[in-house]
Parts: sequence; C-alpha cells; structure tokens
Amino acid sequence: MKKILVIILAACLLAPVRAEGVEYGQDATGDPNAVWVMGASGFLYSDRIVFTVAHTIEYFGNDLNASYLYAPGVKVGSDQKKYFAQKILIAPTYKPRIGTDNTRVDDFAIIILRESMPVRNNVQVASPADIETFIREKAPVEMVGYGLQNVAMRTDSLARNTMSPNKLMSVLVSGDDLRKYYTAYPEWHQPNQTMLDLGIPNNDKVGSVCDGDSGAGFFVQKGDVRYYLGAVGGSQAGITNCNAPLGKFAPNGGMSGITPTYKFLSLIKEAEDFVANEKKLEAAREEARAAAELKAKQEADERARVEAEFKAKLEAEVKAALELKAKQEAEAKAAAQKKTTITCVKGKLTKKVTGVKPVCPAGYKKK
Repeated sequence: MKKILVIILAACLLAPVRAEGVEYGQDATGDPNAVWVMGASGFLYSDRIVFTVAHTIEYFGNDLNASYLYAPGVKVGSDQKKYFAQKILIAPTYKPRIGTDNTRVDDFAIIILRESMPVRNNVQVASPADIETFIREKAPVEMVGYGLQNVAMRTDSLARNTMSPNKLMSVLVSGDDLRKYYTAYPEWHQPNQTMLDLGIPNNDKVGSVCDGDSGAGFFVQKGDVRYYLGAVGGSQAGITNCNAPLGKFAPNGGMSGITPTYKFLSLIKEAEDFVANEKKLEAAREEARAAAELKAKQEADERARVEAEFKAKLEAEVKAALELKAKQEAEAKAAAQKKTTITCVKGKLTKKVTGVKPVCPAGYKKK
C-alpha cells in the first residue's frame, strides 16, 4: 500500500519552486484574496464576505469591535487599515476536535464585513463537476495564507507581526487517495480520526501549511476565475507544522484534508442575502442623509436669500434716507446762500441792494 501511495503522490505533486513562505512556500504579497484574520487567515470571496474556518472565529472572542482583518495581500502591520466584522456565520454542522479525533468536521465560517474590501478578481465556489475535473487533470492548486513560515517565527514576534502572505502550490487528490494516505501512515494520525472528502499533498518542495494558515483557501486558477475548493483547517497529517510537534514530514510528505465548500452554498446564500439587504439599508440611509443634507442646504439658501433681501432693503432705505437728508441739507445750504435784491428808500431816493442777506444802508428803509 505504501508503494502505491508513493506512486500516487509522486505523480500528483508539482515541480518545486523554493522560497521562504507558508512553510517552504512562495512569497505572495499582493494576492487579491488572502486576508489576515486576527492571527489566522481568510479568503476574500466578495467585497463584504470572507471565507474562513469555524475554529478561527475563536480568535474573535465575544467582541467583534475588538477584532479586525486586513485588506487582501498586504504586509501585516499596525499602519494597515482595519476592517471589522458585522456578522459571523458558522456552518451549523461544524464539529470541533472531540476526544482523540484530530479532525474538525465541516470547519467553515463566513465573516461578513461592515464595509467593503477592494475586490480585484472573480471568485466562484468549485462545483462537484469542477472538482472532478481538477482531480482528473491534476490542475495546480494554490493556497495563500498568513501562517508561520519557519521555526524561528514561533519565538520571533516581530517577524510574525510584519509578515506577508505566502503560497503553497500543490494538487487536489480524491477522498480515496486521502484514505490511502492515512492507511499507509497509521502512526501519523489517530486510529479513530475522521476522514474528509478531499486531500492536498504537502511537502518541503511544494509548501506546507503551518499554524496560522487556518482559514486560508485552496483554489484553482482558470483564466480570470479563481475556483474556491475549501478552507485550510479540517485536518492535517504528516506535516512538520514549523517544527511542532515532531519537526518532520511523513516519509512521502503530509496531507491536508479538506471539506469542499459547495456543501455550504446555503450558508453562502444567507451571507449574500444579508449583504444585499445591508447594502439596500445603507443606500436608503445614504439617500435619506443626502435628502436631509439637500433640505438643510435649501433651507440655508432660503434663509440666506431672505436675509440678503432684508439687508438689501435696509441698505436701500438707509441709502435713500441719507440721500434725502443730503438733498435737504444741500437745499437748505443753497437756500441759505442764495442772493436776493431788496429796494430801499429814503424820502424820494430809491436804492436797490443785492446780497445773501441784503440790508438797507443807513437812513434807508426797506420798501
């Protein structure tokens, strides 16, 4: 059985591209979907919807206001814009690890954001037919996460708090191949461990998941569409996990077990309906705000118009009054300075006197 599995994995794994990352992965700064989620990872599905795993929500605690995400593909840092959750949806069939069973069943959750993140690509949830095709064609499978990238990060908080996302490049294997893996390596898992539907090989050549990658998404890129397969977090076996606990891979690498996300389409539809309704409410609130702002502006404009008219009227009245006063004063002044002629007589003598205020000469009387 081990020999058969070696042949299967050797045929499936892609050619290596070595660099520091995921663990043994590739730098993926600028990825349009990888989202840092409170020390774990997520996948931006649409502007308000982030896919992750249910056990990642434990990092959120009870206060959504104290928990945040970063925009996709950015380098972690306090200078990055924070996005906050408005609502969390967890798969109703989710089961955490119970007893010695190391598998989380239906480990899927949706974070609905209060505001939109920038969306730069087209994402679709892979259908059962898509998945069959990807397995048959050995289509390249990618995963971009914010997990630890090496052993040193376990004690290097600066590196953890300033990391960029990193990428794993592998393939998708069927549930049968996943079960063959577990059968070949019984010592690398619990004897009663639940088996999931699909598997993703991990090793030091294609990359391997590590703590903090939980919630990142496995996907296949076809043209301009990313087909989302499922989230990291259901189960892992035979991986180093950045040197914890065993610090080595199983002889032919490790395996991530995943649950296909098409099983949660009703939950995704619930999230999409919620977002659509929220956007309608936001649009209505924005319309009401704009209407109130317009009304306030119109009222202010009307007050300004009335005040301007009143001021203009007062100014006109004051101007008219000043002009009348000036006219009257001018007339009075002119009248006061106007020369007149009077006739003065003295016996049979007559004399005319002209002046501003003419006065008859001595001995003459005004006629």
